[in-house]
Amino acid sequence: MTPPPSALAVVGSINQDVTLNVPEFPVPGQTLLTRGAGRAIGGKGANQALAAAMAGAQVGMLGCVGEDAGGKDALALFAAHGINAAGVLISPEAATGSAYICVRDDGENFIIVEPGANALVSAERFSEQDFSAYDWVLMNLEIPLSTAHRVADAAQNAGCRVALNASPLGQELPSLEHVDLVLVNEGEAAQLAGEQWHEAANLAETLQVETVVVTCGSRGALLDSVGAPRITAETPAVSVRDTTGCGDAFAGVLLSGLCAGADLTDGLRQATRWAAHVAEFDGAAASYTAAFHRARQL
Repeated sequence: MTPPPSALAVVGSINQDVTLNVPEFPVPGQTLLTRGAGRAIGGKGANQALAAAMAGAQVGMLGCVGEDAGGKDALALFAAHGINAAGVLISPEAATGSAYICVRDDGENFIIVEPGANALVSAERFSEQDFSAYDWVLMNLEIPLSTAHRVADAAQNAGCRVALNASPLGQELPSLEHVDLVLVNEGEAAQLAGEQWHEAANLAETLQVETVVVTCGSRGALLDSVGAPRITAETPAVSVRDTTGCGDAFAGVLLSGLCAGADLTDGLRQATRWAAHVAEFDGAAASYTAAFHRARQL
């Protein structure tokens, strides 16, 4: 099926999130009782697509789910937010991916992901035609690395700009040859550019890509473009409950702004502000409606 004209294609993971609220993270051999648990649709791809759609972009989602309740729930959620899910395959071979998220009282989290059907998002399924209706393509690395490389190549050949949220990073680092915009947090910046990445005069020139964005948590974000001065954005003061999904919200809102013609400065500052408000609510994409409403009011 040919997708309707859309500004942003998101290629990435779709998961069922199980969130556990704990006073502290467990240590080896320790058993903890949770203070509460929640279940929702997540995954970096789904989160980013939902954030971009809620921020006003026309979005197409490309990924894979299983023939199970999680897959059905994800497709229903995409439909409810006007996301074109024609590119989401339903596979009988694997269950929809799962993510297990522990959230500490101070809002910090750790996440363990079981890829499930996300591992079936194969490089062979993508061609230039898949991206002919889009202006930007946003990927993450909760799908096979070979698939991310193929998507970047096909999307650029189709005339798209390509953004890579280089997360999570494994031992094999991604090629950035066909990537225009890289989004990472500080730990990922260190993996890509070295522990002293913050001393680089221009990260985009270091990594040989057009633009690099680094999110720095409560200290905001920075953006380097080749041949241009660094742009920074401050995080507004918020009361932190749960930082899960903040990075995905940032990516989706930034790409929504770029699709709408925002310049890099305005896009960076809006994404930083909106993502900060996500930390005020529980959950990842489940928090975006309330968080974005609050961001719009301030």
